[in-house]
Amino acid sequence: MYRSWAISEVIRTLAHTATTLSYPVLMAGNIHLVDRRGKQGPIDPRRQVEISTLLESIPEAAVIVDNNGRIVDANSVTSHLVGRTREELRGMVAEETGLLAKAEDDSASEPIVQRALSGQTVRHDRRVLRDPKTGVVNELLVSANPILDEQGQPIAALLIARDVTELTQLQRRIADIERHRAIGEMAAALAHDFNNILDTIAQAAAVLETSLDRPASERKPLLDMIHNTVRRGAEMVQRIREYLRTGEGASRPIDVCTIIAEAVELTRPLWQKANAKVTTSLTPVPNVSANAADLRRVFTNLIINAIEAMPPGGRVAITCGPHENQVVATVSDTGIGIPPADQKRVFFAYFTTKPRGTGLGLSGAQKILLSYGGNISFHSEPGKGTTFTIVLPAASG
Repeated sequence: MYRSWAISEVIRTLAHTATTLSYPVLMAGNIHLVDRRGKQGPIDPRRQVEISTLLESIPEAAVIVDNNGRIVDANSVTSHLVGRTREELRGMVAEETGLLAKAEDDSASEPIVQRALSGQTVRHDRRVLRDPKTGVVNELLVSANPILDEQGQPIAALLIARDVTELTQLQRRIADIERHRAIGEMAAALAHDFNNILDTIAQAAAVLETSLDRPASERKPLLDMIHNTVRRGAEMVQRIREYLRTGEGASRPIDVCTIIAEAVELTRPLWQKANAKVTTSLTPVPNVSANAADLRRVFTNLIINAIEAMPPGGRVAITCGPHENQVVATVSDTGIGIPPADQKRVFFAYFTTKPRGTGLGLSGAQKILLSYGGNISFHSEPGKGTTFTIVLPAASG
């Protein structure tokens, strides 16, 4: 019974709420129910019908509770959701309906009804509703608004529960699809990078075969190079395992200059075979927060691309230095340059101008750098060469 409230005010405001509803959030904060100051007479049945009709116009489960947390009225959506008639719901404690059961990740210390009755507005608290007979779980988003009297004091609350079970399931399916797509892209990138590793090993082995009559001291650098390259391959596999297990890899303070020096050594057999000259100008820089294997892949790919873009005898110049609160590195070559028509597509996945290319080196490099808050850009002049510029933020602290 609405014994202590001015029913006309309830009807007027619910009508306004129903017609101005911003789906799925219901704004009931402006509902003012006036105390009848002792007028305990029965409610006109026509008024009760009007209130019930307005509740029915709300497309979500809608419940009005009094200041004791008991249900005054509810619509048929609520009745269907909890498996009780509206008559059964009236007078029940709201928590007994199951609508307000906490989700596993809920951190709210105070129940929704108590929060609303204390004057708070609750928005989209996630709740679960379990059918005791079937065990089926529905996922809900519950909002609550205090209903105020003339003095602005909460005397009741309006609860709205939206069933988002299907939406949540769809979101999870989409997340699974995205994860599988990311794994597929990673597998393709892995094949690309492993091909670079195998090329390095093959070139070092070829040089080693022609050096069998040389002293062991001269052959040792080549053997060390092969062993280091194998270790980089194993490191890459470990990186993939980390991603599959956790969805991300560990970031640590990394010296970009050290990574560049390692990438130069890894690619030495390739640029030596191409009779290319690689020079470095590495100025001490602050650390960046990244994964070493990721950055090594970036610079290895850039060096290999530079070598393949040049005729024999070309030059690759690599620099690294600090700039404000960033680390800036460049990889420049004296190659054929990138045609203007292709420059807009350089970072597109699977775009390549190489007969045996996969088009994943530069797109992968860009993704890696963006994930660490950095960026990569380039300047190219056909016939004169290309310069790639890598920018990474310095690690805080």
